[in-house]
Amino acid sequence: MHGTIMLLMFATPLFAGFANWIMPLQIGAPDVAFPRLNMFAYWLYLFGSLIAVAGFLTPQGAADFGWFAYSPLSGVVRSPGVGADMWIMGLAFSGFGTILGSVNFITTIICMRAPGMTMFRMPIFTWNVLLTGASRGVHHRVAVLRHHFRGHSGLLPEADVRLHRSDRRDDFHRRSFGDGLGAPHVCDGRRAIAVLLLHDIPHRGPDRCEVLQLDRHDVEGLALLRHYVIFGTVVFAMFSGFHFWWPKFTGKMLDERLGKITFWTLFVGFHGTFLVQHWLGVEGMPRRYADYLAADGFTTLNTISTIASFLLGLSILPFFYNVWKTAKYGKKVEVDDPWGYGRSLEWATSCPPPRHNFLTLPRIRSESPAFDLHHPEIAALDALQNGHGSADDKALAGGKEAGK
Repeated sequence: MHGTIMLLMFATPLFAGFANWIMPLQIGAPDVAFPRLNMFAYWLYLFGSLIAVAGFLTPQGAADFGWFAYSPLSGVVRSPGVGADMWIMGLAFSGFGTILGSVNFITTIICMRAPGMTMFRMPIFTWNVLLTGASRGVHHRVAVLRHHFRGHSGLLPEADVRLHRSDRRDDFHRRSFGDGLGAPHVCDGRRAIAVLLLHDIPHRGPDRCEVLQLDRHDVEGLALLRHYVIFGTVVFAMFSGFHFWWPKFTGKMLDERLGKITFWTLFVGFHGTFLVQHWLGVEGMPRRYADYLAADGFTTLNTISTIASFLLGLSILPFFYNVWKTAKYGKKVEVDDPWGYGRSLEWATSCPPPRHNFLTLPRIRSESPAFDLHHPEIAALDALQNGHGSADDKALAGGKEAGK
């Protein structure tokens, strides 16, 4: 249930929430294509999740065969309780909600882009939404099949590793959810957003694939690796996205000092909890042992890991305080782009946006429409250098050079 809640009831809907807010803004759409289908998908997710979690209220408890539903452990003989059935039905409901949400996102991106917003002018986050949405339906069906056949590692575990090691596929992995959230702001290393995001980058890319290649048959090792990889990407990227887009959500900027406190407590707590466990594994400690002798030499590192886990839990408090303080005392953002150098289209409308996102759409002639709107002289120089500037661009660029 821990894996089910964190992955299927937290990480996936978290991404869907950011997609609902940001993706229509980034392509210049007034809303998603099917708002009612969107709401229906949400209710499926909510009711499905409640059904699965309600297994805790049954006499024999919730599903306890692992979120990967190993066979034969997930069968009626070894998991006879009704909690297992509730888990299956709950995930079926939630999975259908995910598929319907994906249909909505794909349709919105394909059919509702603003004039001039070509596919290759879309921000990488919107590409993430498109590709993730396209893979969700396939993943859901493969997940159902693998629960009936080969269990956690999938129908062909080696094929999964080969997909991860493909150069083209790996390029998209490096640009996936975590990297896409705060990517427009990496250039400003002083900001809490960039600090949160830069932490995420080492957890992506070829090194991750090499570890999977080495450990794909070591289920226990992969369980710890998943905590380190998934937490290190999703949670840090979540805070990065919140800090970056909070003015667009609410019209107020989160406090920068509290954002850095959030990062450092999260950073120390995270590595102190999970990295230490890798060191214990190197020293020879098997996982899931209920007890061990002091003579084994595992006590000190396990104590550090326990203390760090409390710090990791407390790291959410500065963020909650930041949200409260910003809501109560934060100053209203009066400009479209409070960062000053936002590139994607969401920074070309007010904070927060009007009901249909845009009162007027700017001219979209590059992959940085908001930057072109707020810094036209730089956009004109760039157009001239690339050999596709108009007469207006030449006049504007000439004025800029005269000013210099």
